[in-house]
Amino acid sequence: MVIRPGDKHPYTMSRPDATPLTPAENAAGLDPIAALSVLDDTTRANIIGTIVGHPKGAPSKKELEYYNPSIAASTLTDHLIRLEEVGLIEAIERDREGLERGQPYRFFQLTDAARELFDRNNLFEPDAYRELFAEVEKTDEIKAAEDVDRPNRRN
Repeated sequence: MVIRPGDKHPYTMSRPDATPLTPAENAAGLDPIAALSVLDDTTRANIIGTIVGHPKGAPSKKELEYYNPSIAASTLTDHLIRLEEVGLIEAIERDREGLERGQPYRFFQLTDAARELFDRNNLFEPDAYRELFAEVEKTDEIKAAEDVDRPNRRN
């Protein structure tokens, strides 16, 4: 089939960027194409899935390592940096006062713009990921890490 300029096209392609940016995406400077393209990497998609499925929506690096055992710690850091750069996640920290040695104080959560982008494109549905997450066997150390209070969701 040859398509010439001015022809009416019987088919349209679905584009995740076809809708205008939401206020949160616009304010965050989130580029939907760049954000979704970093998820072509299975490891980064798994990290996002872990964040979405986490009971508190903000796992520590220790928890991310536990739930993604095939990712080396240094590689995990690189992936987290990339996800932050495109605006999909943000790091939040709690005050270290009152924490026992080894307890996490830094956590990773989706940005509001990322959640809106995922909702608009039917990606990373929270209930499905939480159900999968609940089935994972957890060590006492990971249970303790999950019990640590996170800072307010948005600081």
